[in-house]
Amino acid sequence: MSGKFDLKDYVDVKERIRLFLERYPDGRLVTTEVGVTAEPDGKPRVWVEAAAYRTVDDPLPGRGWSWLELPGATPYTKGSELENAETSAWGRAIGALGIGITTSIASADEVRSKTVTADVEKGDDGSLIGIVQVGDRSTSDYLLRQTPEGSALGFRLRGERGGILVETRGALADQLMAHKDAAVGARVTVWGTVTERSFTPKKGPDVTYQVLAADRVRLPGIGDLSSDATPEPSGALEPPTAGVEAESEPAEDVPLLDASGQLEALLDVS
Repeated sequence: MSGKFDLKDYVDVKERIRLFLERYPDGRLVTTEVGVTAEPDGKPRVWVEAAAYRTVDDPLPGRGWSWLELPGATPYTKGSELENAETSAWGRAIGALGIGITTSIASADEVRSKTVTADVEKGDDGSLIGIVQVGDRSTSDYLLRQTPEGSALGFRLRGERGGILVETRGALADQLMAHKDAAVGARVTVWGTVTERSFTPKKGPDVTYQVLAADRVRLPGIGDLSSDATPEPSGALEPPTAGVEAESEPAEDVPLLDASGQLEALLDVS
């Protein structure tokens, strides 16, 4: 993802609201639900649902959802994540009525707030650089699992402003398990392919997140580990998790916030 957008192709929410009220003078925008989630990758997010009523008794109002990571990944959103998510949800609710849509239902505000410059440091050769962090999900807990496609191991690569989920398979996963003590907490360089995946939580909109499918990892004091090499254990190893990967424990239900926008619950999400 290049992260470059031409905002001239998008209508901002302020213009959508103007067009909406011009067409429906008795219309109103309502924030119907606000909540938080840390699914599926352990990173906290706030989500908002909004409705655009054309009349007081509109039976089919336009509805829109929006979410933002906590903390916000851009200067436009950090410290005002809930407000930005709410604005984007309003814009989507109006867009669902066919108002203010040019090339996309996304508004300029939404595109601007979700354009991430970099969660982790980027190397000149396309690599990503950060700290290896163990998460609390099966996708990031740094445990070796056997899948029908072979060994698998995941962790979070943490930067100053955020992080990205790293997925390794085969020989690379085996080597990383062998060098766990050298990897966890260390600053490493990772090469691979970044893709986007989506997840549908119990409540709230679909969540899209990035995954780095690694094919090479450089560990300090060890060197480069690659997907086409044979692991060379050093020291005692933790026993790998046997069998096919078990399903993750269901995440606890996250209490909803009221639409007044209180952020105390958000700050407790880790």
